Amino acid sequence: MINIYDSANKLAEDLTQTDQYKALADAVKVVQEDAESAALFKKMDELQTKIMQSQQTGQPLSEEDQQAYKDLNDQVQNNKQIVSLLQTEQSLYELLNDIQKTYSKPINDLYEDLRK
Repeated sequence: MINIYDSANKLAEDLTQTDQYKALADAVKVVQEDAESAALFKKMDELQTKIMQSQQTGQPLSEEDQQAYKDLNDQVQNNKQIVSLLQTEQSLYELLNDIQKTYSKPINDLYEDLRK
């Protein structure tokens, strides 16, 4: 019997060798090396976590948090290092989406006859 986790671990290892992963690692390093960008990224990450937790618990987002998010988003959009990081991250997620399509194809194929 196959150990699917061996394949998953190999895929994770292979991912670190892709151009997209390496570009993201470089972009993260650039943000880390700039104190202003790193602090802004941390604030953005903390606020996004707070927003997600509110959504998961069904809590409405306070006007204060909405305004903080808007203000922070404006700052992020003006930070070249973070914008570059987010664009690079998007490229990696596109690769991951393609990979997901590949490994989920057998499951989709199982349902194909039901869809006809």
